[in-house]
Amino acid sequence: METEVENRENNDRYNKNEYQLLGILLQYPDKIDEVADLLEVKHFLDPQAQIIFDQLLKQYQQDNQISRTKLLIDLQSQNAVDKAEQIIERLTSGFNTIDELKPTIDLIKKDYQRSLLSRASAKLKELTEANDLTIDDYQARAQEIIFQATNESNDLEKHIYNMEEVLMESFSNYMDRKHKKADVGLRTGFISLDNLIGGFKRGHLTVIAASTSMGKTAFAINMAKNVLKRKAKVAIMSLEMDATEVVDRMIVQEAQVNAWKYTQGETNEEEDQRVSKALDNLHELPLMISDERGLNTAQIRARLRKFKAQMDGLDLAVVDYLQMIQLPEEHAQNTSRAVGQIVLQLRNLASELDIPVILISQISRSFTSRQDKRPVLSDLRDSGNIEEVADGVIFLYRHAHTSAKAREEAEAEGTESDTDIIIAKQRTGQTGSIKLFFEEEFIRFVDPENLSLEGVMPRA
Repeated sequence: METEVENRENNDRYNKNEYQLLGILLQYPDKIDEVADLLEVKHFLDPQAQIIFDQLLKQYQQDNQISRTKLLIDLQSQNAVDKAEQIIERLTSGFNTIDELKPTIDLIKKDYQRSLLSRASAKLKELTEANDLTIDDYQARAQEIIFQATNESNDLEKHIYNMEEVLMESFSNYMDRKHKKADVGLRTGFISLDNLIGGFKRGHLTVIAASTSMGKTAFAINMAKNVLKRKAKVAIMSLEMDATEVVDRMIVQEAQVNAWKYTQGETNEEEDQRVSKALDNLHELPLMISDERGLNTAQIRARLRKFKAQMDGLDLAVVDYLQMIQLPEEHAQNTSRAVGQIVLQLRNLASELDIPVILISQISRSFTSRQDKRPVLSDLRDSGNIEEVADGVIFLYRHAHTSAKAREEAEAEGTESDTDIIIAKQRTGQTGSIKLFFEEEFIRFVDPENLSLEGVMPRA
């Protein structure tokens, strides 16, 4: 009974605030633009107040003015509310000053936020009654419920600036970059690539795409290891490889031992010493790995948040790979649209966590019919709207792996390890391509620029 009383009191408060705002609008119709910029129909919790506000917005859009008489006629003709005349009389009988507009808007927004949290609380209670979920499922769904409630609340505050405000912020950011006080991008460890893209930017989603066997996962792991060695905190969401397989690749890359001999336990004593040293170099690096398959984006979000909390921060996330992420049920019949939703959600996640997110993706084999088989953005069209949503797209292309004939030609020319790294899209920088060498024995990429620099460094 107490809950019913509380609900009644809350509804009375909503009615009072919402009807007061509608009354102010009828008295001061020129304020409709100001209100429309801060409130939407959904922010009104009283159903009849929603209808009236919606009618006022439509009336203003059509006629560029608000008329009490027209509002009454529209409400009556549509039979939209009960006792339309009495409601209009209630809205216009009182006297409100213009000073009450902003406080009333704030109260409506506050009531709406409370209602979001109340609904989230009810959903969490329902979740506790479900018996068929794993612990990870509980955590992922609970975080998703809370995220939706708080994120929608935050969206009420619009990011609007005048020129002076933006110029001051831009200049401040510029000076921070100039004096090396700002993060200008997370360096990949490949000098040629960093010179072109300036590193991976916080809040950006970068897609690394290639056809099968081009080395896209090896490339991502290689970059993750480079970043880790500078003490940056990295999370890898591996939906295909086990955690031990991921780390084994890092060990092989670091120790520079033959990958096949390492996996078969056939390394010699000198190689064992290099493996031991690699373990010493890697064991304290701040890395978290999730290797569960079939995760959806909500579960990926939950785990990355958890990793960020556990490591007291996060600098890079790698998701391997797009086609292994569980599709949203509501779009399961339309794969392209479902994949597009996943990419959009991961881009939003990069912004939410304020970190670069690298998403590995396969591309369609449509390129095989072209004479020039280097991938282009249109090759991603079968994978949702990646080329529109992603902040950056990097393709890997190894000509020697496109056909048996190409491999023979490459071996004859000594170019079988050449890999084109094609920056096809970059929202805040240059596009173009660089060349890396793929050392298949060590499952790693080598930058000629790095080798040149190492060659002129004095030996210890």
